[in-house]
Amino acid sequence: MRNAVDMKRLAQGVWSQVVAYGKKAGRAGARIVLLFFYTMQYGDLSMTDRALVYAGLVYIVVPHDLLPRKILKIFGIMDDIGVAAWIFKLISRSITPEIERKVEQTLDRWFGPVITITTNAL
Repeated sequence: MRNAVDMKRLAQGVWSQVVAYGKKAGRAGARIVLLFFYTMQYGDLSMTDRALVYAGLVYIVVPHDLLPRKILKIFGIMDDIGVAAWIFKLISRSITPEIERKVEQTLDRWFGPVITITTNAL
């Protein structure tokens, strides 16, 4: 049980970075990091997988990179995309409808609800 408490403390510590990254990245970018964050907290993952998701999430949201975007342009983004794809593959089976709802609720708080405009043909 101690490991679960430690993981929750770690998750709380990275939340401010998730918020800052998400608000800069826009709705689509924020959706991905929120899926990772909420699945790490509430998904059916082993402690090892939670730790791996945490490490990958920190790598994505912390502004310092091994391959800096400002210098390496597209190559500086590729490492983040690779980490995100790897995390998504790791957690995809653990994303529940409840986690999806939490993500959408958070996105709506940050960016407002999605508005769908339809036109009716006369």
